[in-house]
Amino acid sequence: MLVIYSDKIVQNDAVISGYIHIADGKIQKIDEKSSLKEYIDMTGKYILPGLINIKSEHISRENQIKLNSRFPFAKIFREVEIKYASAGITTLFHSIPLVNGRYREDFTTGPKMARDIKELSKRSNLIDHRIHMAFQLGFIQSMDKIKEMLESNLLDYISYSGYCRSDEEGYREIYYEDYIQRVMGLSEATCRRMVERVRELRSESNLEELAYMLKYAHYKGVKVGTSELSVIKKLEFLDQQGINIIENPSLEEALNLDSDSDKMIMMDILSLSKQLNKTYQDQVVSAIRTGHIDILSSDMRAHDILAFVFQLAQDLGLEKAVSLVTSNPATALKLKDRGQIKENLRADLIVVDILDEVPVVEMTISNGKIVYRANY
Repeated sequence: MLVIYSDKIVQNDAVISGYIHIADGKIQKIDEKSSLKEYIDMTGKYILPGLINIKSEHISRENQIKLNSRFPFAKIFREVEIKYASAGITTLFHSIPLVNGRYREDFTTGPKMARDIKELSKRSNLIDHRIHMAFQLGFIQSMDKIKEMLESNLLDYISYSGYCRSDEEGYREIYYEDYIQRVMGLSEATCRRMVERVRELRSESNLEELAYMLKYAHYKGVKVGTSELSVIKKLEFLDQQGINIIENPSLEEALNLDSDSDKMIMMDILSLSKQLNKTYQDQVVSAIRTGHIDILSSDMRAHDILAFVFQLAQDLGLEKAVSLVTSNPATALKLKDRGQIKENLRADLIVVDILDEVPVVEMTISNGKIVYRANY
């Protein structure tokens, strides 16, 4: 049994002191006292639930670097894993895009990467690896591939973006607009509106197929997200829309969304950090406080997550700030076995020390095992 003590254990509603007893990958109990003489003393250091990062493109971008093609895919996988474990992330969703299909390999590279990750995740790992597949409307191949991977239980989360034209379609629209303007003698503005309406109809023709896909994803236990607010509104006219997470709206859009909705709103920390003026940062804090931002993630900058959380804690309190990267994403994706420091939950924990006013991960425990430790 592994026992760890801290006077700063961060739970959802309080920061407590105690001894965390870990065995068989789970938190067995949290006691004020312990009869065991051997334990890891982390007095003065915070113990947080392991962080959950829903959307990371890191592995996909590394796979595009030509030098990495000289080595097995496992090299990228292990390097990314070490980086995220050292950042305190114990559950990582690798974001893999199904791109717009201009090349034949577009619909093979992503699925192959997903299968490779799934296979590697069956072995001894530092963290829990999950797969997020992003696809675009308007491509039958995309829908077919998503359905195929859902059937094979390869996916843990999917998200879609709106209809994306190919270059060929774009050129056709330009020539069509010019043609009807010359032949029908219509104004340029009228012709442009006609082409835009054709584009809208083409996009809407995919909604029924998308609605079926969402129902099937939920049947397979896979949650769904999107950044397309307009598509969500159109789907409301169908029986079930099945959207769980709204991805990366602008701050203005987030503030205009219904905070009482059953959908959770996820924002990338980089998008929330672009503006440094105090007014904008106050708006961010207010949006989180009022429930207009529920989840934080990072596409690439893993170590920024914890720093941003502790910065937010100055205004929100540590418990509220930590929930944005632990219990809230766990709730959104129905990961009922993690996200909090509670008995019988998965023992995913991180020990955080404050060095030079910066939060630093000193230890990461994943599934009850110490997988990373820094000796300062």
